Amino acid sequence: MRRENAAGAGFAASLARIVRRRGPAAPAGVRPSPAHTARRRTSAGVITALTVLLAVGAMTTATSAQAEITDGLVLRYKLDETSGTVAHDSSGQGHDGTVNGTGDWKGSEGLAFNGTNTYVKVPNNIMAGLTSITVDFDVWIDPTMGKPYFLYGFGNTGSDGKGNGYLFSTGNQFRAAITTSNSAAEQQTRPGTSYQLARGMWKHVTYTQTGNTGVLYENGVEKARNTNITIAPGAVGGGTTTADYIGRSLYTSDLYFKGRMRDFRVYSRTLSTSEVRAVATGTEGQWEQLQALASYNGAIAAFDDPDIGPVVIFPSDYTGDIDNLTVPPEWTDEFGNVPDSWPQPTTARSPQFTVAQITDLQDAVTTAIQPSGDDTAYQLNVFYDGMSDRVVAQTNAPSSVTDSLAAQYNDKLVIEGYTLDSPPPSRCTPEERTVGTVLSTAAGPSSGEVADPATKLQWQQVQALADYNCALTAFNDPNIGPVIIFPSDYTGNIDNLPKPPGWTSEYGDTPSEWPTPTTAKSPQFNLAKITEVQDAVLQQITADGDDTAYRVAVRYDGMSDRVVVETDAPTSVTDPLLTAYPMLVQIKAVTDPTPADPGGSSADLS
Repeated sequence: MRRENAAGAGFAASLARIVRRRGPAAPAGVRPSPAHTARRRTSAGVITALTVLLAVGAMTTATSAQAEITDGLVLRYKLDETSGTVAHDSSGQGHDGTVNGTGDWKGSEGLAFNGTNTYVKVPNNIMAGLTSITVDFDVWIDPTMGKPYFLYGFGNTGSDGKGNGYLFSTGNQFRAAITTSNSAAEQQTRPGTSYQLARGMWKHVTYTQTGNTGVLYENGVEKARNTNITIAPGAVGGGTTTADYIGRSLYTSDLYFKGRMRDFRVYSRTLSTSEVRAVATGTEGQWEQLQALASYNGAIAAFDDPDIGPVVIFPSDYTGDIDNLTVPPEWTDEFGNVPDSWPQPTTARSPQFTVAQITDLQDAVTTAIQPSGDDTAYQLNVFYDGMSDRVVAQTNAPSSVTDSLAAQYNDKLVIEGYTLDSPPPSRCTPEERTVGTVLSTAAGPSSGEVADPATKLQWQQVQALADYNCALTAFNDPNIGPVIIFPSDYTGNIDNLPKPPGWTSEYGDTPSEWPTPTTAKSPQFNLAKITEVQDAVLQQITADGDDTAYRVAVRYDGMSDRVVVETDAPTSVTDPLLTAYPMLVQIKAVTDPTPADPGGSSADLS
């Protein structure tokens, strides 16, 4: 329940009247990067550095509002229709596509492909005359997707039902390839034979090709490069291609794609690395730069106004030049890149707040709701919101506590219900939470590395789902993507996992989309059994509590459904464990605590 003071929205309505400089508006629907940080007050009360807030919207796993890079667009299917059989081309080139089979329109969530007969027929000869190309799109692969399959394929199919010259990409193995004949002559760009594009979560795929170089990207991060390509896109079929498909293979025996796609683009040129990243992240880099500008220049808020784009708000007593913001020297993005240009936000001064006034109001709220630093009675999250020009207090304190604050700070304070509660204690006992956080490794890609923020967020969500629903572990299967394993005696519905209420990313953002992991119950382990094995391992290897003789680490591994014991103890010590717990325990040489490598597999397409 939200209660707001009566005169609460004046600043938002009058923003245009106090604007000093208006920068270019952000594309409609652009969401800020994961930098919204609603900082919780400590018991000491004073926050000396005000948080820069991106107050509008929340980060999604793959935003549908991408960067508006239009130079060289051959076609762009946003795939955001709600009905019909036309995939409208918004590039201005008139290359509308036709949706065949049973297409399920999801609006901003893209077009759903059923894996049986859904595909988009792109106009013939889409690559004619092209010496360079970029193919770029968002994709969500259903965890049940079989193989082989094409995500897209532009080319021809021979009378024998086999591909006869084409450019394509697939997620399993993750790769792009071009050929003037069949699979035997493919010139492939791929990370490796075992690398799979994760399923059950949104991914952004980009393939660029010019000259002899093809580059494959995942979520804006380069995954593979081939500098020995000899076939130009326009050479396929001599420029004549009549089997140009999205969601369908050019081999009639292959599977149709099952999952969702949105914002499918083809360019007649190679996008630069920075352009690829901008499209993949929905100009996320620009929002990182905006935050850096705001912080470096002493602003108190930065946010996206849906009408005028990025806005930076300064204290009312700010004496600097808000028309000419200073770029932070030596600033680089998370990839180490120095920006070629910086955003030019609309800038304004708060009509009513200095830094000191915000701090004083935050302190007054904290003193009233959490007197003497007692943060156990009521929860509190207090921060300055630039769009409304108000201090917001999120709390579960009753009106008898907050009404006096609302009256005292009329027009300056907004009282909201507290929405960032921890998961209810009744969902998982402390023992159940221990299994998920101590006996298993954190959820993540097969490599153990996370190269981009979007993927990192999705794996954090997978782990949050596992923890909240009392799972034993979560991990990545290279063939089907994220997997969550539950105890053998689990009584909940593993097919419809509740999402943790109030969960936010490490940046304070509430995601609007969640991954859809594969779920299963352990064939042989419940919590009690894991605990029993763990206790037996520790007793055997560290007898009498002596943990100095041998190193030992114990965890449950969901992929093998074993309790893994990493130790440097000799076989004379560990063999009795294998005898006592056959098929339940796996002994490994002690290693540093890094995620286990579940291995991989390769799958030929044809």
